[in-house]
Amino acid sequence: MPKVKIPQLPLRDSFEDGDIEIRSYGQFNTKIHCHEKTQLIAAEKGTLYLYSEQGSYCIPAHYYAYIAARLDHKFISRSQRVEIKTIFLELSQELTCNGKALDIAIFPPSSLLDNYLDFGEQHWSGRQNPDLKAASLKALKKMLPFLLTKPIYLFTHPPKSEALLKAVEFITGALGENLTVLSISKAANIPERTLSRLFKQETGMTIFQFIKTSRMQKALELMEDPSMNISEIVYHIGYESTATFSNLFKQLVGIGPQKYRQKFLLE
Repeated sequence: MPKVKIPQLPLRDSFEDGDIEIRSYGQFNTKIHCHEKTQLIAAEKGTLYLYSEQGSYCIPAHYYAYIAARLDHKFISRSQRVEIKTIFLELSQELTCNGKALDIAIFPPSSLLDNYLDFGEQHWSGRQNPDLKAASLKALKKMLPFLLTKPIYLFTHPPKSEALLKAVEFITGALGENLTVLSISKAANIPERTLSRLFKQETGMTIFQFIKTSRMQKALELMEDPSMNISEIVYHIGYESTATFSNLFKQLVGIGPQKYRQKFLLE
């Protein structure tokens, strides 16, 4: 996808507990910002990217991102058509996973959350039906720990050094090629053993874990193009086997690529 200047989306300054926004956009990005409320956000028909000091997160179509209150972050959408659904919540305590409070996490689709946001947008936006809103919010907050239980791990941590930034830039620009530690080492001018050690140390991932995740993120973008079939996408991101790609996609996203495309992009 060619690099173009993506327009910046203006942001509201504040939100009330339970405020819901459902809007359609083309490509957009936001400035770095935070909210006093916890945010749940999902995109339909497209892929949304979320960036913070914690890492770079890919939000597939219909998947929900959980963003803790007062956490600096920004969004980028390169999709030509995307509908954003978001709700802001005043929580007495943030969501936890394995006993640890979450800052950011990506969760699989939830038809219950989808319907809840549609219902709230219809029945209590614009300060109508405050009693219904209060009762519904109370129920939602009790349900959240049961609705959001199994995050997917489709994210990368940004490197800290200039040397690794060069390596990452080379990787993301050459996903369709046969990437090896040697080829990355030469491009970044870092000895192979040093490169592998620094990559794990700074990103918490091996080089090949980073490549795999980056290829899946690129595949999610390419799936929005109806003119490309799965085999073409597989070739474009550097895999030779559709079966290998499908297994890795399901491992990271939780659903096979063909089913994901049919269910969330072509419906």
